[in-house]
Amino acid sequence: MTALDKPGERPVSHGDAVLIGTALVRIGWPLQQLSRRSGYDRHEITRWMRRGGMPEPFRAWLIALQAVHVRYPSPLAITVRPGGNRPPLGRWGVLRIQLVIGWSERQLAGYLGEHRTALRRRLDAGETLNARESRWLELLEDGHRLYPRP
Repeated sequence: MTALDKPGERPVSHGDAVLIGTALVRIGWPLQQLSRRSGYDRHEITRWMRRGGMPEPFRAWLIALQAVHVRYPSPLAITVRPGGNRPPLGRWGVLRIQLVIGWSERQLAGYLGEHRTALRRRLDAGETLNARESRWLELLEDGHRLYPRP
């Protein structure tokens, strides 16, 4: 019996809990953000973590989003190839991508290895992200747009 199981409840395999927990860490979302993005109540998601029974469309969506973040874990990943004809992201492009991905300014700054205030000041001054950081965020944005909520 674990801390998640109630007395008298039959122990279950926590495969759904592992999938949800791993996906949340890799995507960078808390449970509340997963609830908002998926359209499922957070209590329902918690129930799936405890008892299983996750719907297949939700499972497929979560696995697909997790795969995007595994493929592009950071701007320095070998799979992120700078280039193309898109200009580097400025203030409004970064904000748009934050909204699509569901990351706060603090989370984004952490992934970029900067302090939140330094990132905000840099973008507010009219500077842009470098080509590799811009491409990485665009790839994540494309992945989130490709897999809308279930």
